[in-house]
Amino acid sequence: MKGTIIKVFGRYYTVEVDGREVISVLRGKLKVPGDTRVFSNPAAVGDTVDFHIKDDGLGVIESVHKRSNIFTRKDGVRSREDIIACNLDQVVAVQSFGTPEFNLRFVDRILVRGVKENIHVLLCVNKVDLVMKGEKSYIKSYYKGTGVEIKYVSAHSGEGMESLRKSIAGKRSLLVGYSGVGKSSIFNRIYPGLDLKINDVSESTGKGRHTTTNVRMIKLGDNTELIDTPGVREFGLVDIDPNELGNYFEDFREAAQNCRFRPCQHDHEPDCEVKRLVDEGTIHPDRHISYLNILYSIKENLRNQY
Repeated sequence: MKGTIIKVFGRYYTVEVDGREVISVLRGKLKVPGDTRVFSNPAAVGDTVDFHIKDDGLGVIESVHKRSNIFTRKDGVRSREDIIACNLDQVVAVQSFGTPEFNLRFVDRILVRGVKENIHVLLCVNKVDLVMKGEKSYIKSYYKGTGVEIKYVSAHSGEGMESLRKSIAGKRSLLVGYSGVGKSSIFNRIYPGLDLKINDVSESTGKGRHTTTNVRMIKLGDNTELIDTPGVREFGLVDIDPNELGNYFEDFREAAQNCRFRPCQHDHEPDCEVKRLVDEGTIHPDRHISYLNILYSIKENLRNQY
């Protein structure tokens, strides 16, 4: 029979079929049609799978269907790709004003992965009631030319919630953000009764405490599916060629066609059109610094592999 993985915990997978949830395990090593990359986990939330149920009620996953897309990050232990979720309509990157601090470089890494995998990324900024003067205009200028969709909301006051609800209705959305940015509070406000676990920010560290411990899919009545993830503070990138990184910065792409050298890494090369636009202010200088930060980290990862 065919089902969808809605939760992963250790070696066990929860497969949903016709409203029934079946705890399952993998049958040996699985290969996904059309996918030659090596991942640290062979199956993930969002996968469509074929499985059977044994007499004791345990499911056995026999195969994984071809994926429309995958969203991955670096497996910190082995520098391999770890699949967070599959077959997505969009990724909702949640940040906040106030505490924890807004981290655009974290968002940029998510955007790079989204562009590479052709997955729409929506930037949701919570705690808009705590916004300081100039913060919104800074974000607007930072992402000028990228086309990134930004929603400003407040889980406290309800501001922006209806607009966000419309953006996720009828879609499978992966929620990614630090602990403490208010992921759970936002979606509990939009969908009363959802009852996602909430925890506050630690006063001593300014960082959130983890409440979600496993990736899980929550199916709602209007064909909306939310995939909640544990709060993450790091988002490593793998499977990115340093010479191709600039292609995943949408505000660099057109300018890169006019660089003297191709490929150009927009770093120390002479007559780099991207750097010229940074100098004149067309591309935000902090956006270029974020790009270089990612570029150097990718190169460091490649050096460590040899």
